[in-house]
Parts: sequence; C-alpha cells; structure tokens
Amino acid sequence: LPEGGEVSDVGFNDLDAFSENDMYAVGGRGDVWHFDGARWSQKGFPSNVQLATVTCAGDGNVYITGEGGSIWVGRDSTWRNVYEGNSTVLWNDVIWFENKLWLSSDYRLRIWNGSKLEVPEDSDGEEILMSGHMDARDGLLAIASTDTVMTFDGNEWRVIVAPYD
Repeated sequence: LPEGGEVSDVGFNDLDAFSENDMYAVGGRGDVWHFDGARWSQKGFPSNVQLATVTCAGDGNVYITGEGGSIWVGRDSTWRNVYEGNSTVLWNDVIWFENKLWLSSDYRLRIWNGSKLEVPEDSDGEEILMSGHMDARDGLLAIASTDTVMTFDGNEWRVIVAPYD
C-alpha cells in the first residue's frame, strides 16, 4: 500500500514491444514508460487522460489510445494527437495487421487510415460489423465478440463461430 494506507488505482493497461530491448507500457493518466533492455524510464506525454492501449507498429511508430478513443502517434517522449475521439468506451485492442492499424472496442471495429477511422469492408464492399477483442498471428486477424468469432487473412473474411439461434 502507498504511504498513508490508501489504495490507489494505478498500473498499466497495456504493453507492447518492437523487441526485448524496446518495450512500451501505458496506463493511468498519461503514464508512458519505455524499457531499453536495461531499465524502465517514464516518458513525457502531452496529456493526462486515461490511456488504454499501446501498439509498436510495423511502420516504426508507437500508437497509443486513450479516453474518447483518441489516438496518439510517436516514440520516446515525442507524441502527437492524430485523432480526437468522442466515444465513452476505450479501445480494447489495437493491432498492426496488413500494414494498417486495426482498433476494436466492445461496440465497434475500425481501421485507422492515417487521417480518419474507417469501417472495414469485405470483398463485396459490405461493412464488417464486429466488436470485441482481437489478435493477429501468422497472417490471420481474429476478432471475437460475445457470440461471434471472425477471421480475416487480408483477402477474405470468415465466420468461424456464429451466434447460436
């Protein structure tokens, strides 16, 4: 317990890494930490909002999301806000897949195109309406809601668990 015996709501919400010597952790109110292989150091961040996710992306940037669904991009202590969200729900997961930043919450799935959030579409131009949690491995993106699981291989969407009727 901290001095005075009060329990506080501190800690990290997410961690991601480029390598074992280049890791980022975020949480709290604008808390960004970096591990260089030897030690952790706190990095400056331009806001004290609640932070939800951190993603070390394939484009060499670090993406951080926070309150409102906002998105920051940068590295070390240099960050710029690229999207000012107005959602009341934080992003659950943010993943770099197929050279794009994918974001999922309990209510929506979006792709950041560098200037705005877009709804993903299938090959016929139909919007993919999914939400929940996601992960990517070996060229496959998986998204799971409370009743549906879908995968995307970069070309084709597949429902692998359908809602029970």
